[in-house]
Amino acid sequence: MRIALDGRPIDDHFPGIGRYVFNLARALAETEPRIELLLLHRSSGRANTRYDLDALRSYPRLRLVPVDAPNFSLREQWRLPAVLRQLQVDLYHSPYYLMPYGPSVPAVVTLYDLIPSRYPAGYSPGARLAFYLAVRLAVRRAARVITISRASAKDIQQQLGLPGARLAVIPLAADPEFAPRPAAAVTATRARLGLPDDYVLYVGSNKPHKNLPGLVQAYLELEAAPPLIVAGHWDERYQQARQLAGRAPERVRFIGPVAVPDLPALYTGALLFVFPSRCEGFGLPPLEAMACGVPVVCSQASSLPEVVGEAGLLFDPNDPDAL
Repeated sequence: MRIALDGRPIDDHFPGIGRYVFNLARALAETEPRIELLLLHRSSGRANTRYDLDALRSYPRLRLVPVDAPNFSLREQWRLPAVLRQLQVDLYHSPYYLMPYGPSVPAVVTLYDLIPSRYPAGYSPGARLAFYLAVRLAVRRAARVITISRASAKDIQQQLGLPGARLAVIPLAADPEFAPRPAAAVTATRARLGLPDDYVLYVGSNKPHKNLPGLVQAYLELEAAPPLIVAGHWDERYQQARQLAGRAPERVRFIGPVAVPDLPALYTGALLFVFPSRCEGFGLPPLEAMACGVPVVCSQASSLPEVVGEAGLLFDPNDPDAL
């Protein structure tokens, strides 16, 4: 079987989806002898500093195919179907809901979550409408839909009316690079990032569904605790967590995005990892923390109990006292 996997999201704009696609391509090439995998990619355009596509060329059943159609462009609506016909593929897998909606071959789409519908506060009305329409088009055109948790599958079935026979739940896994790091690596990373010897860690964005203000509010109620380190992309539209932390700036530190090579040591060095999100399609950070040997305190919401199982302490994300 000849499968085209859309690798155009392997760039810095899609850090999570890019990791998903890159590792999926690598794993299929290593473990599935019955397929020929064609990885579509952009030969130019946005930066890709995370993943070495050339490293995939060593796999005999994987071929890199450049495509001159950017993500988010109208051009992908006619250029990709033409490429798929030329390649004579049996199946096209889009890892993103913005895909060619007349793909010319059977298609599979990965739909991670419906967070813009469940927690609309983080999205403009225009963005919510665009998401609503694009997701429905993708689900209508795909022969099968992959999602990443039972919680997301339930949302998709309820909100989109998708029959269970067309929906497959395939959970995610932590990247193999997430494993306990030796003390020397932890010390070096801590020094490079200017961190104390003891800290509690959160990794993620500050979008409303992440519930970061709830975490800061709960943390400031503790009379004696090491600093809370908040790592991840910061959206300037949502300042409530910083405003709350201003009451005790020595207790909460915001360090911004952390380079991928530094993340395993950052996790390993933490006393514990805390994740207060109200909604996640899956929620990789708690799993990454556990893979690095770190205790996890995690909200009991949406997919997260599926991820941590009995290996984490769970709390109601709407109850700071419980946290």
